[in-house]
This record gives sequence, C-alpha cells and structure tokens, in this order.
Amino acid sequence: MHKSQRDMGRGGAGVKLSDMVPEARFVACSEIVVGECYDDPLLCGPGDVFVAREGVFGEANEAAQEALANGAAAIIAETVIPTGGVPLAIVPNADWAYARLSHALAGDPAQRLRVIAVTGTSGKTTTVWLTATVLAEAGLRVGVISDLGCLDGSGMGVEQGHVEDPAGLAAWLERLADSGCTHAVVEVSSRMLAACALAGMECDTVVVTNLADAHRDLHGSLEAYHAIKERILDSLADDGCLIVNGDDERLCRFIDRCATERPAVGTITVGLQTGDLTATPVERSLFGQTFLMHAGSHTVPVAVTPPVVSFVRDALLAAAVGVRTQVPLERIARGLEAAGSVSGRVERLDRGQDFAAFLDLPTSGHALASTLASLRRLTPGRLLLIAEEGIANTLGGARRFVTRSAKWCDDCLIAPADIAAEYADDRIVASYARIDRALAGLGAGDCVLVLGDLLRGGGPAGDPESSQLGLIDVVDGWLQLAHPPRQPAQRRAA
Repeated sequence: MHKSQRDMGRGGAGVKLSDMVPEARFVACSEIVVGECYDDPLLCGPGDVFVAREGVFGEANEAAQEALANGAAAIIAETVIPTGGVPLAIVPNADWAYARLSHALAGDPAQRLRVIAVTGTSGKTTTVWLTATVLAEAGLRVGVISDLGCLDGSGMGVEQGHVEDPAGLAAWLERLADSGCTHAVVEVSSRMLAACALAGMECDTVVVTNLADAHRDLHGSLEAYHAIKERILDSLADDGCLIVNGDDERLCRFIDRCATERPAVGTITVGLQTGDLTATPVERSLFGQTFLMHAGSHTVPVAVTPPVVSFVRDALLAAAVGVRTQVPLERIARGLEAAGSVSGRVERLDRGQDFAAFLDLPTSGHALASTLASLRRLTPGRLLLIAEEGIANTLGGARRFVTRSAKWCDDCLIAPADIAAEYADDRIVASYARIDRALAGLGAGDCVLVLGDLLRGGGPAGDPESSQLGLIDVVDGWLQLAHPPRQPAQRRAA
C-alpha cells in the first residue's frame, strides 16, 4: 500500500489483533495492539506492525526480515518466522488479517454506509455508475468506488484511488462516510476478492453481472477464478439482497448457496429473457437504443445512447438495486436516461463524422467479445477495431488479439503505447499512417471501436495538465481535424 493511503485513515489508540482475528496465536507476547500496519516492508517504521502476505512484496520471510530491519514492532504471518524476540502472531490467512485490520484502523467505515458491491467478469464499471445515477435520482447521497474513479459527497468530482489495496479501499469508504454519503456503490474485482479486501464488511446488496472464463493468468484456473468470485457472498449481510443476471446459468450456484446458507437473504434476478426485471427491445441502431423495462405489472420505456446489448443488462441490474431501495420504476428510468452512457465504456465519440465511433476499455476478452458481437450485428458496413498495445497484451497478446477480433471485425490495428509521443520515430509514424488510412476509408454505415485508457488523456478522473496523451486523443484529434465544426452562415450586410 501507499503511505498516503494510510494517512487518510482515522488512526487512534489502535486495535487488538485478537479482537480482529480470534484464531491468532501469539509468540513472545500475549497480544499485539496495532496502531499502524503495512504489508510493504519499505513503509514499515519503528512501532509499526508488518503483515507478511506471501508473494505480495516477495517471499514472506524475506519481507519480514526487511520490515524488522526497518524497526517493525511486531510481525503477523501465516507460519513461524524468525523474529529475534520481536512479537509474532500466526494467523490462518494473512491477506484476511491485513484487510480486516485496515478496515478496523479506519474505524470500520462500511458500518456507516449501505454498501452495494458489484462484481462479475464484465459490466462492473457500467453497472456501478448506472446504479449510482439511479440512487442519486431518488435523492440519496451516493458515493462511488470503481476502476473509473472514486466520488465522495463533497462535490469535488471524480478522483483516482488505489482501492484494490484493502487499506486504500478502507480509506475511501471512510472518506465517503465522512463526506455525508449514505450509500456506497463499490466495484469489486477478482483481485480484491483474492486479497480478501472486503474482510469484516457487511454489504446491504451484492450484484453479480456474469461469470465467464477470464483471468486464468491471475488465479491459475477457471475453477479457482469462479471460487474467488463466490467469496463476495461472504460479505453479504444476513438480511441483504443478492441481485444476479438470470440469463447466466453459472450464477445459479450463487442463488443456491444463499438459499441454503442464508435463507433470509432476498434475491432479485434480471434478464433479457426471464427474471424479476426484464427488457424488451423497441429499436436499436448504432446511434442508440430504446427498450421497455418490465418489473411485475409495471412497464416503462428507457432510451440510452450505447447500442450494445450488455448495456441493457447492466441497466437492468442497476434498476434492480433501485427496486431494492424502493425507488419508483419511473424514477429509475429517468436515472438511467440521465446517465445516458458511462465515460469510456462503449462511449460514443461524435465529431460530425458520417460513421459511428465508440470508446471502450474492456478488462476481459469476454467483455470485448460481447461488445464486438453487438456492434457487428448493428453495422451494415465495415467494423474497424483500433487498440492500444497494452490492452491487446492484457487480453492475450497482440497475435491472439488480432486473430480473435477477426471473427467480428473487418480490420484490427494495434497502436504502440507512445502513439502520441512528441518526438515520433519511424515505428510511430508508420502506425499513425495505418490509422489515418483506416479512418479515412470509413463512411456512412461503418463503425470504429477504439480501445484505450481515457484517463491517460485527461479524462474525467485524470489531470488534464499532467496526463499522458494516448490513442483516444489521437483518434479524437483526427476526427476533429477531418470534420471541423461548421461555421454559422454570415448575415449579409443591409
């Protein structure tokens, strides 16, 4: 974690480890009172407690020795570690202990909020921001913690936060509570669940968008990935609510587990086919879509900008949270329409060009495939995909990325990370020339999907003065130069 993240916390007299982790066994002491704890040995100083999380900052024993050399007053680990007489606590799960201590040291801020946790393979960010808009439309004070950025109740705007670290998550939850938020909508990745980042939290509502084959590189196998995702249920309150995408059969295990272990938990299913909330398409084109949203005997129309089917699913999940919070369906629809789209998630880029252009930042191959499949069905002409090199590498490597995209796209270009560098070498010039030719060849009925990090180019959660320009800026600049705004006609002199 970053030291500044801990500085955001409440601090105080400290907490007893045995109160947080009753299973802890102590060596060379009978208790450890934690005032500050770190999992990075470089941040550990005199009087601090070091939690030796295996593999986070190297091998646990070596990291502990480095922390001791820096003055650590106690070590928490999963196995016996030589400490030279410094107090040691042995815990069943160091990740869980570190996360639980992080929340406790921040004053357990989740207890002051109604937390809506959103997880799944794809659609998390969109669902989070749509949910926040729906709840805000109902007059609630809503904070957001997501990949796209974090938003508290101060009105200062979206900021970036290191929330995958448990201490960073706890600090942001505290910030939301202190700024007057009553509800927190939190995006929960598999990394966070693997790190037990929600340890000790009770969520009022858990939303699961879908469950697909992804992130084997992080978790080792599909089975391990699915098991990690299922950990989200451990944080659901006994009287909470589980909201799932009923069209995904793999989510039946979540419903069945709640029915068996937590019979008081409510369940809401959404789906394009069947569910407690469903949707019927009215019209859909590259320029937007309208659908009818059904909840029981009530039906309302909803018009949104993103044309992809996955956006309707995410909208239904957000609507289900609204239903859970007793927001009228008409107001839910107004919230969804007010959101229109989510920044950087199949977001329309319109500079007056004849063809459709969208910006996206998929975090899995499943998310990209869903978007491309929807755009392919709606595009009568050419479908062009342009991606930053880093995104292609994250989604399986450049060669595999191009091969998989060929199922839907007529052409796929991968741009180097420094495509917008001030001093371009031959490689960058050649890449820009390919992008220039591809965009110049598009016309009415065509579509381009640009995959890039909006925040690099001074996006809503970035600093416009310091952000590094990226592919999105290059494409946006090309569109503006190729399609300058029309000047209003000059009135003739009398």
